[in-house]
Amino acid sequence: MMPSTAAGVDLDALVRIAAAEQVEGRVGVCRHPIRLTGRGLLVEASTGRVLADSGDRQTITVRCRNRRAARCPACSTLYKLDAFHLITAGLRDEPTVVRPRVFVTVTAPSFGPVHLGPARHGVLRPCHPDRSVCGRWHLPDDPLIGTPLEPDGYDYPGQVLFNAHAGMLWARFTTEARRTLAAVAGLSRREAARQVRMAFAKVAEFQARGVVHFHAIVRLDGPDGLPTPPPAWATSDVLETAIRRAVPVVAVATPAVVGGRVLRWGRQIDIQPLPAGDVVVARYVAKYATKTAEAVGVDVPPLFCPACRGDGLRPGDEARRWCRVCSGTGRRPGVSLDRLPAHGRMLVETCWRLGGLPDLRGLRLRRWAHQLGYRGHVTSKSLAYSTTFAALRGERRRWRLTRHAEAVGVDPATDLLTVGDWRYTGQLGEGQ
Repeated sequence: MMPSTAAGVDLDALVRIAAAEQVEGRVGVCRHPIRLTGRGLLVEASTGRVLADSGDRQTITVRCRNRRAARCPACSTLYKLDAFHLITAGLRDEPTVVRPRVFVTVTAPSFGPVHLGPARHGVLRPCHPDRSVCGRWHLPDDPLIGTPLEPDGYDYPGQVLFNAHAGMLWARFTTEARRTLAAVAGLSRREAARQVRMAFAKVAEFQARGVVHFHAIVRLDGPDGLPTPPPAWATSDVLETAIRRAVPVVAVATPAVVGGRVLRWGRQIDIQPLPAGDVVVARYVAKYATKTAEAVGVDVPPLFCPACRGDGLRPGDEARRWCRVCSGTGRRPGVSLDRLPAHGRMLVETCWRLGGLPDLRGLRLRRWAHQLGYRGHVTSKSLAYSTTFAALRGERRRWRLTRHAEAVGVDPATDLLTVGDWRYTGQLGEGQ
């Protein structure tokens, strides 16, 4: 059941708007719908009485629910709308309460000089001051943007490892930001936790060079979250100071097998205050919720063999025989990297190679080689930020259930439940 106070606003009204906006006609038809065979019942939950029966076994189709725009524009639009409403819910304030909130962008460090595209707001600029390296003015759609100036000297392993540890860096950043917030306010950590709570919603964006950086909305609430206002000392300036101090401190060490690197955020950090109800930033953040590595020209399915999970060996076999599906390569048959641009192919191959090192098995790099090593959520939030994706999907299910009840002549106010016995029988558009 959806918590009505999770976002401090009328979330019931919010999710009804989301449900109304996300009907089939608005988001389009799923590109790869899933076929299910079975039967369904509409049941009165309190008594168990069957109100409607689909009859004999039948075949239906349901959405694939793939959030990637390159795979299914319709389902990705649905996910993007959910992300927009989720983020917007955390930007609303009560008329008498002003909450400090900022829009933060943290970036990755440099792994070598790359070709530069236009500056902010699309202003053209020379690619590199040294015209002997590259003196061109790259247009926005130039495929050279983001590729290394000197591929042989580019730190491909460092970039892959940063992607793989980006989620951990963010987790440590949020912890450090809370600690720094207490220090800036002149309070102990325990006392600061009693007075204020930090909430956030973030999205990962792949830069043209194939490395992730994060856009996040960070907000300060009272000790019980949105229902309570923050203390007077918790201002946007205090929050910004805490974030700027926390970002350079965060670090993650890698195993010695890859040189014992220390990974940190890049020097560039952008922090902007946000007024209440600013839906422009919500649209900006939500548009990245359906994009991953295909934004840099890497649009391939997972590379690892589903039978041996990328090891090339039969699982659980004492004799360690080769996997019959992939013939010991560990790669899914039929997946080719030949069409990828050289920079993207090098990142994928580097990710695959590092994934074979025993000391890096925990990073599951081969499993996530198609995302250049990044294995975190593209969209995520803290628990207290607002409502949840599950709550929005649940409201849509209730909306569809009400329409179903009306169609079969049942009072929608009845406590209804759907019971189904469905089996997967295939997916339309497979092999495309």
